[in-house]
Amino acid sequence: MADNQPRDFDVVLGGEAPPPVAGVVLGGFEGVKNRLGSSNVDVRVAALSDALNYGEAGLDLLIGALYNDSSQQLKHLVGRLLKQKGGTKARQALLNYDPWLFFTKLEDWKIENFNPQIGIINPTGTAYTVNFEHLKLLLQNSHVEKVEALVCQIHGFYNNYDVEFYKFVNLIYDNRDKLHNLKALFIGDALAHPFMSSFLELGDITPILKAFPKLEVLQFRGGWGLSTRQLRHENLKTLVVETGLMFVDSDTVEQICKLDLPALEYLELWLGGCHHKSNEDISTKYLLPILAGKVFPNLSYLGLRSSDYSDNIAQCLAELPTVITRLAVLDLSMGTLTDNGVEALLNFAPINQLHTLDVSMNNLSISMIEKLSQLNCKVIAEPQQDEEAESGSRYCALYE
Repeated sequence: MADNQPRDFDVVLGGEAPPPVAGVVLGGFEGVKNRLGSSNVDVRVAALSDALNYGEAGLDLLIGALYNDSSQQLKHLVGRLLKQKGGTKARQALLNYDPWLFFTKLEDWKIENFNPQIGIINPTGTAYTVNFEHLKLLLQNSHVEKVEALVCQIHGFYNNYDVEFYKFVNLIYDNRDKLHNLKALFIGDALAHPFMSSFLELGDITPILKAFPKLEVLQFRGGWGLSTRQLRHENLKTLVVETGLMFVDSDTVEQICKLDLPALEYLELWLGGCHHKSNEDISTKYLLPILAGKVFPNLSYLGLRSSDYSDNIAQCLAELPTVITRLAVLDLSMGTLTDNGVEALLNFAPINQLHTLDVSMNNLSISMIEKLSQLNCKVIAEPQQDEEAESGSRYCALYE
């Protein structure tokens, strides 16, 4: 008899509130399944939110919804639920279905400008965008200890080196006790145009990694100068470094490779023309630990974007004991990749194990794009830099 009684999360079917005596309890697992058959997306969304209350059966129901429901709103909800609460089985199912739902990104939070007059309304679901003055006000809010995500934007033209960057780093570090729930952090140039260089100098991110053990997403945007000391971080899943003046210093690449990040799944580096301090082009030398799969054992997305030496990267990936065999997504977009580099990848059988290969915004011919379409994996090849390819002038996107 007790099994027929509604639980806290069950729905009562039968009319207006308060529910009539004759109302039917639409409870239990069968109730969730019935609500999933509704033509109303909101009803289906509510049902899926309840599904995980029913253990393994509810988990299987969520996974099935990825394949059986066409609503993109619902798929994104399922992705969030499976990532946050579904455990190992759920995350593997997401990776198999669509890696873009699997990865933890800043966009998993609703990005919203912080308004000091309104304050903090939804600290666990919102990534608050702040300038330096607004960050100081946010830190005074009584709900700041619940904040999970911050987008710290630096505006203007920068001629005082890394001062602006360190103002944010130091303030966040000094308030680490208040921000102890921080899971996602962006610090960098407010300008997000993909084809414009940044003149913002970055700096040492070691204090951030040390102070925030719950961080899952860390993202930076600037011109050059990012550095870190060797350390281990247990929970970081996503690291994005958009550096775009003319090059990434070899020291930056080497230091990132020395980080011990056992949970890292998503690594995106904008490379430019990676140079050593002597101004010698180091090509792929300092990337070899990543390309050979010797670091970051759980990596599923590798983005080596806007590179001056994309062909070298492609050839190394096709010759080394290579990280491709355990990637879901390889992103070589916005660089100088030519038919020669892609030919090397095409002759490397494990390329078909990828879910997605992104070679857009490079210098590929129409005939090579047609060859790529024969791969078993999803290929993103459009658009290409047609004018530059035809003229023979090849440079990565951030030089424009």
